[in-house]
Amino acid sequence: MLIARQNIFLNQTFSNKKEIFQFLARHAVAQGWATDADKIEADFWARENQYSTGFENQIAIPHAKTANVARAGVILIRLRQPIDWESLDALPVQIIFGLLVPESGAKVLHLKIINSLASQIVDDEFREKLFAAKDEEELFQFMQLRISVQEEA
Repeated sequence: MLIARQNIFLNQTFSNKKEIFQFLARHAVAQGWATDADKIEADFWARENQYSTGFENQIAIPHAKTANVARAGVILIRLRQPIDWESLDALPVQIIFGLLVPESGAKVLHLKIINSLASQIVDDEFREKLFAAKDEEELFQFMQLRISVQEEA
């Protein structure tokens, strides 16, 4: 599964997208998915500048399909306080799913991840659990049941 326990971060304090993109990029390097955090951050910004990745109900899904990552990964952040994201519904964002997918040969995987998340975030029970989970382990167990996308070999 692409959402691993060590990639879930609850009750974080970031004040803007830049801090979040930097965190996502550094974590991708720490996980061995990439080697250059600056390039990953730039990839997130390139995508974000096309149009906002802030959806509705305080959820954002910044993502990059890029040659700068060797393997796919998903990082989940729940903020202590919501931040402005220029979302579709104009609400601030508190839940962030950061997605990174290698550019080569991963077109289908990228779409599977986005579609799987998009189909879940419209479900009230799923959203409630994102906001209410007491700790990372509880949220990880729930995510395993709800999102079944596997990395392609």
